[in-house]
This record gives sequence, C-alpha cells and structure tokens, in this order.
Amino acid sequence: MTLMQKALTPAQSRAHLTRGYDRLAGYCVRAQDVAFATTPAQLYEVHGLGYPGSPFSPDDAHVDVLQFESGAHLQYRDVPGYIVPLWWLRHSRMTPNAEIVRVQADGSSTVLARYGDVGTGWTLLGFGTRPGLASLSRCVGPVAKWHSAYLEADVIDGGHTVVLALANPPLAETGFTQAPSGRWYRQVPRQQVTELFELDLTARWNGLSVRVVDQWQDAQRYVVARISHLGDDLDHAEHLGLEMLEAGVYETVVYAAELTDIETNQVVPHTWAPGPAAMHRSPAVQHR
Repeated sequence: MTLMQKALTPAQSRAHLTRGYDRLAGYCVRAQDVAFATTPAQLYEVHGLGYPGSPFSPDDAHVDVLQFESGAHLQYRDVPGYIVPLWWLRHSRMTPNAEIVRVQADGSSTVLARYGDVGTGWTLLGFGTRPGLASLSRCVGPVAKWHSAYLEADVIDGGHTVVLALANPPLAETGFTQAPSGRWYRQVPRQQVTELFELDLTARWNGLSVRVVDQWQDAQRYVVARISHLGDDLDHAEHLGLEMLEAGVYETVVYAAELTDIETNQVVPHTWAPGPAAMHRSPAVQHR
C-alpha cells in the first residue's frame, strides 16, 4: 500500500473531527512526493488549492491534511500545471489507520485524529471529546458475508483479518465488542468470510453519471439517495445544482426513483484474496 495525502477543507475537517464522518473523495497525491511541503503556503501550492471557490489561502494559519493508504478507487490523472503526480479518488469510505494532521504556518505539525477501522471509527488525540458516529452504509466500503449474513467490514492485518461492524448489539452472535464510539465490532480471520467485496452502484441522473453513496427513507417513506458525480462534466453538475464540496467533487440528494441506467457491480481488489471458505465467484464480480 502507498501512503496518500489530500488537503481537507475546513468543513471536511470539522465533519471528521466532530461528526465522525468516514468518507473521502477528490484529488490526492503521494505523501512521499510532498514531504517537503511543511507549511500552509507550500501545501496550497503542491495540492493545487487555488481552484475557483476554494476556501483555502496561502496565508492560512494552518491546513489539515488526511493521510491514508491507497485503495481500489484511485485513478492517476495527468493534469497540466501540477508540480507532483496527481490521483483522483471517487467517493469512498475511509481506509483503516488514516490520520488527520494539522500543519501550522511555523512548519510544525500535529496528528489530530486517527481512524481505526469501520468498527472503531475516529479517535481524537489529545483534545476534545470523542466525535459522533457516521451511519453505516453498504453503498460504500467493504462488505463481508459471515455466518450467512452481510455486514459492513474492513480488511486489516495485510489481508489476513476482517473487521465486522454492527450499528446495534448482535441478537444471536457472540464475540462482538462495543467500541467507545458505540458501534459493535468483531475481528475474524479472513478464512471465515465467504464473500468480501465492495458494491459499486452507478446510475445516471438527468444525464449525469453518478455513484450512489447512500440510501435511506425520508419522513414520507420515499427512498432517497445521495449521489456523487463521476466523470469530468463539471458544468453539467453545476447546472443541475449539485453542491461542490471541493475541486471536482459534486454531490446532492435525490429521489431514488429519478435515477436511470442503474448498474450494480461487486469490486474485489486483489489484496482481498478469497479464503478457503469462499464459494465460487459470481460473474458480476470485478477484480482490481
């Protein structure tokens, strides 16, 4: 795995540190390529933070960056004008052991929080109370089939261990522990998991290519979906009123009935090699 780095907008940083938000998307770089950037002004340059509508300034007192391990949804982008290689990350769940680092104008830095995994969530280091807990969603992030049930999961320990997560106490299974965040989790050997994949649910909304990243029922019991724009048609995304969260990242909430051309695939990175308990693979599975 390669350690990646992306700048967090102030709104994103607050969401992670106070609400336990566990998603990420947008442009990022290899941490080793920008190790020399130790001030907000230098980070402003290497991360290309001067985009239209940017909340950043080279004169910021500090900038928070997220450092995380690379994953299946990273795509190299050849973008003119950048001084280091650039990657694009579609809307994804946080990877285990990610850290938020605050870089100060004097060149000092402090680790503010560490994300354990889907079971434990964020832990603040040295300040504040524990952040809230984001809702579990099978639309984004690993899903494991264990004892005939599908659960949100993470893969750790070099692919040898799977973390299983539950929002509520298990009714029948034993061995789950409640994390300080309130979520219930259990670690099991990879061999005990019969399926391990990530759902990739894509669709079109008013002609715009999107990924469905959350689904729920509203107060009137209509199914609504949070969608994240895919592709480079940013003018169309803005015309349709999607919210720009950062450069290139546009999202909104729509009624699920408005989505067309819906496709569902299972993404299985090569590092998630099937264990002995795994059944035959479905032809719909995509390996990366």
